[in-house]
Amino acid sequence: MISLLEETREFRAVARVLYDKGWAEASAGNLSLRLSEIPQPMGWMTPDAEKVHSTDVEMSGLINNFFLVTASGSRMRDIATEPEKGLCLIKVIDQRHFWLIEGSAKVSSEWPTHAGLHALFKENRDDERAVVHCHPPNLVILSHIFSSEREMNERLSRMQHETRLFVPEMLGLIPYAASGSQSLADVTREKLRKFRLALWDKHGVIASGRSLNQALDRIEILEKASDIYLRLRSMGIEPEGMSDEQLEAARSAFEKK
Repeated sequence: MISLLEETREFRAVARVLYDKGWAEASAGNLSLRLSEIPQPMGWMTPDAEKVHSTDVEMSGLINNFFLVTASGSRMRDIATEPEKGLCLIKVIDQRHFWLIEGSAKVSSEWPTHAGLHALFKENRDDERAVVHCHPPNLVILSHIFSSEREMNERLSRMQHETRLFVPEMLGLIPYAASGSQSLADVTREKLRKFRLALWDKHGVIASGRSLNQALDRIEILEKASDIYLRLRSMGIEPEGMSDEQLEAARSAFEKK
């Protein structure tokens, strides 16, 4: 990759965590990062027509932005050791086309969802540059249990004191839609107007962050809360969790640090 040492190092680290935790089996999961600087010497280069690809997603808000995106079929265990073989460097050149500068001949099938989210972040919270999608088992299990977003978040937010401190908006719940579909991309974009993390029904989660590591932090925190909840339920306990007073005490103590 072209002058992207720090960015690829973070891809390697996050991919390793996802694989080691079993959250990205086989070729599951995908990552993307909007680059904060133009890779050199890319500023003056002209796209090769054979490497210009079209997409159904509207990308006018991302024109001239560069991204690192996982390639279709890439494995996290391979990205952790050789990221150059599993990543694509792309540049959005107009509202429907991107230039595949380096990497696989095909970006992740979830690129329409990622692109829609990056366009949203550019409009509303420009410091968010990263998107992580993976399959944490406890969160996926919860999508089999809860159909109410409100009820799910009420339970999870009380499982441990750090949950609402680090993920205050909690977790959006998205009804089942086919992976890589435009309908999934559209509803995910709308859900992440409010949330930083959403649960795709019976599929997995997608999270945003200022970095890949921050997006991963948010997933880890909600996965831990889910684990605590499910362990207690497996013991025959329907946990009440932390009281309102305990949650407020935790918030006050956190704000004083």
